[in-house]
Amino acid sequence: MNRQSKLKKTNREARRQEIIRVAIDEFYEHGYQKASIRDIANKVGVTQAAIYYHFKNKEEILFTIIENYTTNLFFILSSCFTSNKEPLEKLREAIRRKILFIKTEKKGVKIIIEDKRFLSGVLKKMAKDKEKAIYTLFKSNLEDLKKAGVLRDVHLSTSTFTILGTITWLYHWYSPQKFLSIEKMAENIEDVLLFGLVEKTP
Repeated sequence: MNRQSKLKKTNREARRQEIIRVAIDEFYEHGYQKASIRDIANKVGVTQAAIYYHFKNKEEILFTIIENYTTNLFFILSSCFTSNKEPLEKLREAIRRKILFIKTEKKGVKIIIEDKRFLSGVLKKMAKDKEKAIYTLFKSNLEDLKKAGVLRDVHLSTSTFTILGTITWLYHWYSPQKFLSIEKMAENIEDVLLFGLVEKTP
């Protein structure tokens, strides 16, 4: 590839990333359905035709955003579960990192939770496969805990969905003005998920 071709490719990728950045802001502020290709194009400073040069349609832009955020989260969680820590500490760290992801990637989390339902066909399946990969990370850890004799006799799939569902629902109700900081909230949720609520009687 010559220098001119490399420069053209770099510029094309830069434009694509700018479209994604603006689309994230538009989907976050207005929701996927209300956001339009026209508005995205205007804020990027290109024609609608230029948007379609990079993406087939608005749904493909949505999928790209969800895929990027989900892949990022997968690698964050994977690093927790592949560390040299004990399985229980790996799980605690993964729970904390997934909760903090809501704080550091607020826009992406909102788009994933509220707009992924608009994906269809192959794109929907690909997004679900990403979610399943994250589910598998947590369930495999619970299997390790069970083998180590640390875990009570619980149903692993139910427990995995409980962990993921509890964290996801946090997005809907958490407000730093009304509750603890999200860091302190993470500590509380870790304790509840790992050790329960009620003190055992002698």
